[in-house]
Amino acid sequence: MTKEEDPEKKATLTIRWTDYAAANLAARVAKFRKLDQFVEIDGRTGAIQFLRGVSSRASFMLPSLYAQIGSRVPLAGPDIPHWKRVQAANIEYSSMLALSLCCRAVFDERSKRMTAKRFADLSDTALGSVADYWADSAKVPVDEAAKALKLLRSLFQRCARPSKLLLDGPSLLEKRVGLLKFHADRQGAHTTLEPYLFDMLDLVHVTAAIAVVGAMIIDFDAPWMGTKYMDSVDEGGWQAAKATFPALPGNRLFANFAIHQQAKGYWNIPQRNGLEMLLNQLPAAIGYWDGTNETDVP
Repeated sequence: MTKEEDPEKKATLTIRWTDYAAANLAARVAKFRKLDQFVEIDGRTGAIQFLRGVSSRASFMLPSLYAQIGSRVPLAGPDIPHWKRVQAANIEYSSMLALSLCCRAVFDERSKRMTAKRFADLSDTALGSVADYWADSAKVPVDEAAKALKLLRSLFQRCARPSKLLLDGPSLLEKRVGLLKFHADRQGAHTTLEPYLFDMLDLVHVTAAIAVVGAMIIDFDAPWMGTKYMDSVDEGGWQAAKATFPALPGNRLFANFAIHQQAKGYWNIPQRNGLEMLLNQLPAAIGYWDGTNETDVP
């Protein structure tokens, strides 16, 4: 301080700020409203986009399944920190929702917009137009694409139905899809006291079937992704769950099962009866079967 400065003088600092929360939120709402417009598209484009959505959800279901399995591993011992129990409970809840909501989206029985029900109702002519697109995309004969699409249409005709009807379906997959769709419709929307009777095999079967379907779609619609894409997702999902839950038991679903290769066999080899494999035999084919007779348990 120099001699000329007055020690009684005080400096005043004024800080002004503006809360842009309301303005920013309003801008996002306006942008959403602008984008949230129904765009009318033709049947072929809708079918292609629907199938792409199926393959996308397939890539989310495999990691979610392993997270669900890992989160159910008992955390025993007094040395387990509380945060690990909270983490496991949170992952179990969120991964179960991911599985059931993806299942519901894949096998959506509504007849509006791009859904499995609309795909299941495609005429041979409309399906043929999708086959033409797939054949050009994958550089394969159109009859190969048509075979795969007919298998997918048959699968969606069986599984893209209301949950109550699916529970009375003749196949294992139909019943299991019905259970998951009930969960998505009820648990995802609100708290409920209604029980959900899931066995892990139910989740394995639905996830595995959608993974095979996803591989089938990718082979024709996005061949540049390679013939090991779904296998890499399976491996990555398993490793991620193993890192989070080191006690994760067993092995990944498709450790000894090349997903894309098997998917091709389902539509390309008549004696394999691809629809029956997806509906009933897939769990046993990847090494999962039910060895407990629950009807004998009191």
